Amino acid sequence: MTKKVALLVLFTTAFVLALACDDTSGPCGCPPVVRPVLKDLSQRNHVLDNIEAAYNYRRIDWYNGLLDQDFTFFLSTGDVNGGLPASWNRAEEVDINTKLFDKSYTALPAQNIFLDIRSEDGVSWMEFHPQSAPSETWYSTTLHYDYRFEISPNTYIPAPGAQAVFTVRDAGVYGKYAHHWQLVEFSDLGGSAAVKASASAARTEPSTLGAVKAMYR
Repeated sequence: MTKKVALLVLFTTAFVLALACDDTSGPCGCPPVVRPVLKDLSQRNHVLDNIEAAYNYRRIDWYNGLLDQDFTFFLSTGDVNGGLPASWNRAEEVDINTKLFDKSYTALPAQNIFLDIRSEDGVSWMEFHPQSAPSETWYSTTLHYDYRFEISPNTYIPAPGAQAVFTVRDAGVYGKYAHHWQLVEFSDLGGSAAVKASASAARTEPSTLGAVKAMYR
């Protein structure tokens, strides 16, 4: 079973169990709904896991907790050429995702959110010394991603081959852990737009993650 299918099964099961059980009315004989366990960020890959969890469970506090204080989101070249900014900072990223995750956000509610970072085949990290912090060693990995955002009247999906670069830095000791990794840069590369015209007629819109986020600026 692929990770994407497993995630969908998990969310469907949790939804059915939530309908069958009412926490306010006492035990109903149902098995407990499986809750996600956040990773402790002591390993680089934990950042990727927690990004997925934050999106799929719509938890802005989880997302906020994995972002570095100097975080930057970089939009794809196609988005920038289309008039969007080249990047935005941590405060704007948190504000955007707060609105996106909030089902009660009246201006543009997202009915459903699904995100899958394709890391099941292994993650290869490349180390480098950034110009902004030459004494530090940062690590980046480029991965394909999949998503589905149902934002009435459209359903947004990635264009074929969509990728993003995730860059993490070690924020130092945290509690009992020698390392505490944070997401310092998130660079959306986008994908091919070749199917956009035909898909739009069905209200399924191939897009980029940056373009979807920009709807909430």
